[in-house]
Amino acid sequence: MHWVVRSRPAARVRFSRGGCISGPAVSSHPLRVLLWPPPEEANPYVRKLADALTQRGVRVRPGKRLADLCARPGGAHWLHLHWPEWMLHDPVRPRYLARIAYLRGLLALARAQGLRLAWTAHNLLGHDDPHPDLGALGRRALLARCDLVLGHFADVESDLRRWGFTGRFVVAPHPPFGDEHPAPFAHERARQSFRHAAGVSDGDLLLVTPGSLAPYKNLPVVADALRSIPDPALRWWVMGRGEGETLRAIRDAASRDPRITLREGFQSREELSRALAASDAMLLGHKDFTTSGEAVLGATLGAPVIAPSFASALRISSTRLMRTSGKSVDR
Repeated sequence: MHWVVRSRPAARVRFSRGGCISGPAVSSHPLRVLLWPPPEEANPYVRKLADALTQRGVRVRPGKRLADLCARPGGAHWLHLHWPEWMLHDPVRPRYLARIAYLRGLLALARAQGLRLAWTAHNLLGHDDPHPDLGALGRRALLARCDLVLGHFADVESDLRRWGFTGRFVVAPHPPFGDEHPAPFAHERARQSFRHAAGVSDGDLLLVTPGSLAPYKNLPVVADALRSIPDPALRWWVMGRGEGETLRAIRDAASRDPRITLREGFQSREELSRALAASDAMLLGHKDFTTSGEAVLGATLGAPVIAPSFASALRISSTRLMRTSGKSVDR
């Protein structure tokens, strides 16, 4: 029940005043791109994007407030957005609708200032949206105003077209995390020593789930499924920060089953790298997602990924992936 995945060479993509083209940036008048959210408030993807653009001669200016970038672009040519749901989600529907109207107004202001708009479609809809119908409305409002959408996989384009997007789509593969998470073990003996020190025996199957304990990751369901398996050699480490029902459910599962370990709170890059490199597989229970940064991290560190089937899984990396449907594919 394995998928053997061969990686594609990363496309060389850059912004231009008229669209998105391949090749290094060469211009006596550097292209200027605004980024929201800024790298320091996002996961490593936004920083990687900023670094790649800068290396190609693009002048990048991030901003903490989208309104400031739209009102005062400072001669920039493009505004790049990522995770717009950060400013939209609200449990109260009238406030959610007001936020969508506010976003429409900001994007109209940006275009009036001469900015062209780009969005990286990390996911088609935001995670844990309190009102998915309003989330779809917000996405369509964004797509109606975008000149360019970047997607990590070609499969995304057909979904965007169904949502009414008529602009340009370009594949920009999700980069690996090798610079942030280098291989932590110089040889297999070091890996085995780490496992033994952590109480993992040679015959144990160690599964690791990293990242935030967010509801969309379905961790209580995963915990119930694992607890129903009577194998004493099974080990599951859950590593990350959480709150609410998900955290309480995992705490309860760990208190009832000694095979489950909750490493609660912030995890350093070193801790995550060692745990994943020492594991037998990464375990994900995500639902409603297009791209998984955790799966890319597992692939970077050579960990097989056990996850629900999703359309673009085959294109994440050259690592092996298991999916829950039971079918096997060799690409």
